[in-house]
Amino acid sequence: MKKGRKLALFASSAMMLLSLVGCGGGSNKKTTITVWTTFNDTYGAVITKAKERFESKYPQFKVNYVKQNGSYNDLKSMVVKGVSSGDYPDIVTAYPDSVADFIQTGKSLNIEPFMKSTDSIATKINGKEELVQIGWTEDDFNDISDVYLQEGSNYVVPGTYSLPICKSTEAMFYNRSILINLNLSSYDDEINNGQPLDDEYLQSLTWDEMFNKLAPALFAYNDDQPTGSKILTPSADYKDTWALVGYDSDDNLFITLAKQYGLGYTSINQATGTGSVDFVEKNADKTFKGVSEEYMNIMKMFSKAYAHKYFTTKGVLGKNVNYVSTTGGMLFAIGSTGGVSYQWTATNAFDVGVAPIPQKDNSRSYVINQGPSVAFMKRGKDVTQQNQQALGSWLFYKEWMSKDIHEDWVITTGYAPVRASVAQSAGYLALCDVDSQKPNTLEILKARAYKYVAQNVANLYSSPVFYGSSKARTAVSGVIADILKNANLPEDPSAADYNTKMAAYESKVTSIFQNAYNNAI
Repeated sequence: MKKGRKLALFASSAMMLLSLVGCGGGSNKKTTITVWTTFNDTYGAVITKAKERFESKYPQFKVNYVKQNGSYNDLKSMVVKGVSSGDYPDIVTAYPDSVADFIQTGKSLNIEPFMKSTDSIATKINGKEELVQIGWTEDDFNDISDVYLQEGSNYVVPGTYSLPICKSTEAMFYNRSILINLNLSSYDDEINNGQPLDDEYLQSLTWDEMFNKLAPALFAYNDDQPTGSKILTPSADYKDTWALVGYDSDDNLFITLAKQYGLGYTSINQATGTGSVDFVEKNADKTFKGVSEEYMNIMKMFSKAYAHKYFTTKGVLGKNVNYVSTTGGMLFAIGSTGGVSYQWTATNAFDVGVAPIPQKDNSRSYVINQGPSVAFMKRGKDVTQQNQQALGSWLFYKEWMSKDIHEDWVITTGYAPVRASVAQSAGYLALCDVDSQKPNTLEILKARAYKYVAQNVANLYSSPVFYGSSKARTAVSGVIADILKNANLPEDPSAADYNTKMAAYESKVTSIFQNAYNNAI
C-alpha cells in the first residue's frame, strides 16, 4: 500500500473496537488464541518468542500454539472438518485455495477492520503501560509489499482473510561445479554464442533452449567423456527414473506453464464471483469438449524431453527431486526457495547456482507466488467473545510480524522478507552477500536464493482463488506426470505407424485432461 492510503474503518467497526479496548483490563480471565501450524521445532522457536512477548504485552490474552502433524492439505481438512464441532483454531497457516474453502464454511474472519484500525489499546512494554495503535501504522503499510497483501484480499468476497508470513517462490537450482565454464561449442555453437557456459546464460533459459539446445549438447558431451570423467552420473537408486532436469511441484508446473503460454487454467467472473475451470475446451453446457492445440503441443514438448531423460517431476520420481540432484547427478532441480537448504548436502558438497525457472520466452518472466499465509477464523459463543478472539488474533499476528521478530523469522526459515525494512536490514543483507560466503557451502546457496527472491518480486503471479480452486489445483497436479508415464509420443514421422501412434498419444492425453477436468468441477 502506498503512502497516503487512508486507514479508514466503517463506523460500526470502529465502535466495536473501541468497546473491546475498554474491556479485558478489569478481568482476570484470559482469552486464549489458538494457533495451528505444521512448522518444525526450529521455526516454532521463533513463534514461541513472539508468543512470550505478546503475552507480556497483553496479559488479557494467552496463546495456545499447536504444531500439527501432516501437510498443509491435512491441516486444511482438519479445519474444515473441525468447524462443525468447534474444534478449529483462531489462526492457521494455509494456502489461498484453502482459505477459499474456509470462507465457504462461514467461519473465516475478515481481519481488515483490525489491521486498519486507528484506535488505541493499553499494552505493557518493558514493564510500563503504554497506549499503542491497534492497527498497522501508515509506515507499516508502506513497509509491506503490495503483492503480498493483495493475496489476502484476492477472494470472491470483500475483505482480508489471510495475511503473509511465509512467502517464497520457485527457482532452478543448478550444479555450478560442473556447468560453469563448460564449453559446448563443438556440439552446438549457438549455445551462449559459442562461449563457455556462465551464470548469465543459465539464468535466462527458455524451455526450448533447455530441451532443444542445452540438454542434447550436455548428453553429447557426456557421451564423449571417458569413464571417471562423466558429468551425468545418476546413482544406482535413480538410474531408471533419473533425468537432467527435475521439477518438484507437479501442480505448480502445470499452472505456471498455463501462465507462461497464456493458456486457460482458472478464472473468476468478477460480476458474480463465480469461479471457472478453464484448462480444457468446453461445450456450451460446460461439459468436456477437448484439449486445445496449444496445450497438446506443450504436452508433446515435455513428453519428448522425458523420453530423452531431459526432464522429470516429483510425480514421476515418487520423491522430491532434490534427493536426486544432491546425490544422483541431476544437474537442474526446480523447487521452492522456502526449502533452499534441501538443495545442498555436506556429504556431496558442490557449488549450487540459483536461476529463474525456464520461460516460454525472455519477453516476460513468471514465477509463482507461494508459501502459506496466516488465515484467520471466527471463534466464540457470542459476538462479544468472537470480537475479543478476533482482536487477540490480530494483535498476535502483528507481534509475529513486528520488525525484529520478522527478521529473526526470515533468517531462521529462509522465507522471503515481507517487510522492506527487513529486506534492507544489516542481518538480512549479510545473508544476501554472496561475495562474503565460502564457495561450495549452504551459506552461499542461501545468499544466492535470498538475492534471487528479492530480484523477482515483480515477476510473482497468483492464480484466481475461489471455492473449488483447491480441487482444480489437486486435479491438475497429476496431469503431466500421468502423461509422461503413460502416453508414448512417437518421434519419427517417417515411420509407417507414426500417424496411428500419434493418434493414440493424443487420445491418451485427451483422456487424462478429461479426467482432471471432471475431478476439478
